[in-house]
Amino acid sequence: MIKESARKHSIKHKENARKAFIYFALSFFAFIALIPLYYLLITAMKDLNEAATQATMVPQSFALWENLKFVLTHPDYKIVRMFLNTMFIFVLKTLGTVITCSLAAYGFAFFKFPGKNIIFFILLSTMMIPGELLGIPIYEFMVNAGLKEVAYIPLWIGAWFATDVFVIFMFKQFFQTIPKALIEAARVDGYGEVAIFFKIVLPLNIPAITTVILLYFVGTYNDLYGPALYISDKTNWVMANSISIFENLYREGGSSSYLIPWNYVSVASLISLIPVVLLFSFMQKKFLQSVAGVGIKG
Repeated sequence: MIKESARKHSIKHKENARKAFIYFALSFFAFIALIPLYYLLITAMKDLNEAATQATMVPQSFALWENLKFVLTHPDYKIVRMFLNTMFIFVLKTLGTVITCSLAAYGFAFFKFPGKNIIFFILLSTMMIPGELLGIPIYEFMVNAGLKEVAYIPLWIGAWFATDVFVIFMFKQFFQTIPKALIEAARVDGYGEVAIFFKIVLPLNIPAITTVILLYFVGTYNDLYGPALYISDKTNWVMANSISIFENLYREGGSSSYLIPWNYVSVASLISLIPVVLLFSFMQKKFLQSVAGVGIKG
């Protein structure tokens, strides 16, 4: 009896120690992950001299309100217009990706045709090709076709041709969790493939669609390469350009040595983060469901 009690106590002690270690490790890595955000925040509080010349972890000055006023009143920083321009690209990219990639995944998940597995393997292998390799030919095509600065076409047109292989793979994994008997029953009831897809399959995969929305929202926000390559008119700038406004504020004559006002850059970065944080806060539950479901097969 005493030995059994001691054994249970030892097991409980080991379990508590394991939990304590896990919590400590998670807290430690969370702390490390938050350091860049902390430094971004304190840099936004510094004045120009301190932000540009000193790397202090505790601000010696407090000029947050002055920095905010400077950024928000800058003549090139038209935040509402830049945000709407970004949303225009985001909506078209996301809508095109969800429709075309889910249709492709539907075909791979529910239809049998010769060479299906080989085609899908080749499709997955294209993920190994760096996107930068296609940058020059795509740019030349857009320029020669006169589409370089027409309605942001170079930034979203590719999404309407099922070019995101990862999204196809993710949708396919989700579609395979749907019982095939449900699809067959819908066909027996007279539903066409289009009706089955839009009325049954897509509504059952809201977590996957939520994931695409989150990934493309963040991706559109973080895309510096595309806007820098295809957008030259200031009225068409997007949120990614808002950071470069202040990064190049004191650059003269293309010199490689120039003063970067990190306090203004940090304020602009924090402002651009707000929509991303809000969106993830509202949609994180669906996002976690999708992450958990990617590896599940029916």
